[in-house]
Amino acid sequence: MIVKQLEDVVGTEHDVDTATWFSRRLLLRRDGAGFSLHDTTMKPGTETEMWYKNHVEAVYCIEGEGELEVLDENRTYPVKPGTLYVLDGHEKHKLRSKTALRVVCVFNPPCAGTETHDADGSYALGEPDAYPSRVGPEPVLLERDDPVVYDKVVRQPFVNAAQLDDYEKDGYLFLENFFSAEEVETMRAELKRVWREAADDERPEVIREPDSNAVRSVFAVHRDSPVFRQTAAHERLTAIVRQILGSSFYVHQSRINFKPGFTGKDFYWHSDFETWHVEDGMPRMRALSCSIALEDNYAFNGPLMVIPGSHRRFVSCVGRTPEGHYLDSLRKQQYGVPDPDSLSRLAAEGGIVAPVGKAGSVLLFDCNVMHGSSSNISPYPRSNVFLVFNSTENRLVEPYSGQAPRPDYIAVRE
Repeated sequence: MIVKQLEDVVGTEHDVDTATWFSRRLLLRRDGAGFSLHDTTMKPGTETEMWYKNHVEAVYCIEGEGELEVLDENRTYPVKPGTLYVLDGHEKHKLRSKTALRVVCVFNPPCAGTETHDADGSYALGEPDAYPSRVGPEPVLLERDDPVVYDKVVRQPFVNAAQLDDYEKDGYLFLENFFSAEEVETMRAELKRVWREAADDERPEVIREPDSNAVRSVFAVHRDSPVFRQTAAHERLTAIVRQILGSSFYVHQSRINFKPGFTGKDFYWHSDFETWHVEDGMPRMRALSCSIALEDNYAFNGPLMVIPGSHRRFVSCVGRTPEGHYLDSLRKQQYGVPDPDSLSRLAAEGGIVAPVGKAGSVLLFDCNVMHGSSSNISPYPRSNVFLVFNSTENRLVEPYSGQAPRPDYIAVRE
């Protein structure tokens, strides 16, 4: 069920004002209802020529007075409260307002919510959502509609064709001892500094555990730390990322996840892309994560687990996203969480693996691979730096939830 108030839309990007009309788009394509609904007012004494060649529009007048001229028919109809007209033949028309003319408009296919008229008076159809999620009553497994490795011609010396094939098949690639001992020590010293300062840091970039004030994650470390900024630009790492994404790229997100011994909490199963798509507006699966181990990762200290091959399916999740969901989800995610049946099916097909190794090892994994980690009840800490790289050809658009974008420290938009 969808319930909205007009004041929820006024003043947002879905409140569109032009020379002859303003329109509050209440129901959007991302709401998944199959049509969009707009509360539109034609400004008094204006004339607007329109041609919805890509849509069928139904218009119901609730206030004011005007007239509709259908150009191809050379006919004019009065418009007043109670008048309904439907442009089911994609008719070219003009709408003139004598007074402020308020109408309710329904569009099929639905609009995204920010459209204005093109030069010919139409709305662009726009690209449909290839991976709808949090819009239906039941979870759905969708086949991936994007490549995994975007450039299969090996252009760097750090991973070979067989490794690229493994990444394409499994959705991840584990590179043991990728960073030198000296590089690891530099990053570990910086990690400890970030941990100490985060203890009393009230910035939103510092995320606490759901049931305590302990530090769970620190975001935007590539922005705020010269050490991790340099890590994100590491020559060998960026060469591999460019190979897989097949384009230039940028850091979409960075963070440190801390899992101290005995107390480090779990990160439940999820596909990063599902959240980045719905809440950030990442259009396609052309991004990857790099997890850098800064402590030795064992099978018993809460390592990252992945389901091989799961990146080839998209789990469309259930549950409409609350406004400002990230304020809670970074501590414990409740929306965008895959259902047990879908997880069981993916695990039955691909199994579950936990790539582990010494500090300095790197796990590269596709944005849509299903992954998670359990709590750390061992004495041994597990802290990892995550760098997320997104293709410059896959820059963020408006969130597919129709809500305000998450802050820049979570999802870089520029």
